[in-house]
Amino acid sequence: MKKSRIVCVGNSLVPEDAAGLHVFNELCSRSCSSHVEIVNGALGGMDLLPLFFGCDTVILVDRVIGFAEAGSVLKLDRETFCAGWQGTYSPASELLYLLKSLPYLGIDPMPTVWLIGIEGLGGEVIRRAADMALEAVGEA
Repeated sequence: MKKSRIVCVGNSLVPEDAAGLHVFNELCSRSCSSHVEIVNGALGGMDLLPLFFGCDTVILVDRVIGFAEAGSVLKLDRETFCAGWQGTYSPASELLYLLKSLPYLGIDPMPTVWLIGIEGLGGEVIRRAADMALEAVGEA
């Protein structure tokens, strides 16, 4: 059976950067099959690297800025996120560094990586992001 991880990233001390953690709480309130692991990725960055080993799919859930209108939820592949990033240093740039580094780190086999990007906040946005993360691992 394929193993998948949904890794929710965010900063609980900064409300506008806590979207991923809200999705984590939403996912924990739902029933998921045993092949899906829901992880609180906290502030993310290179500390998430071990989570890319031993699974077929990694879904990262985090706030994004500048990819779509406020209230949007996007499913971006690793390459699209890396190419579309226009920001300067921010907590999300550590996630960008990790994603850009993955092909060079000897992960074998390399999992399929998706980013569920959240533009803005609100209960409906959080539910849509949780739904999209579960769809990406075949749970919906």
